[in-house]
Amino acid sequence: MTCGRAVALAVVSCVLLAASVVAATEAEPPILEPVIPPGQEALIAGMLGRGIALPDCTLVSCGVDHTVIEATYSCVDGDVTLEFGHPQNAPAQTAQFSITVQSGTAPPDLQSALVSLIRAREAGFVWGWQESASAAENDAAPE
Repeated sequence: MTCGRAVALAVVSCVLLAASVVAATEAEPPILEPVIPPGQEALIAGMLGRGIALPDCTLVSCGVDHTVIEATYSCVDGDVTLEFGHPQNAPAQTAQFSITVQSGTAPPDLQSALVSLIRAREAGFVWGWQESASAAENDAAPE
């Protein structure tokens, strides 16, 4: 009888182990999103033209908002706000950044000058990666 119980226990253990391995392999990998880690503020300001004469525009403000950089320029024809994000989120203009106009009309020379500035400095920039907020919320939701 003892041998029979030992065999039954071994079989149950193997089944439970196999079930946990299958469940682990079926779990979807976390969805990661690019984030801008702290400590790169001076590099970012330099890439965006702080203290540099830009064509028809002057950088008036810039800030990091988790996954994007937003910069506002005072230009001859009015203010222009640009968003600089990870290239997976929009067509890239540099190796590490997409640039989209959020408001205003950017003079053509402004975008060309910014692309040159960014390309000259972006090798020092590092994106961070973290689980996306929507994926984390789904993991926390009860089933």
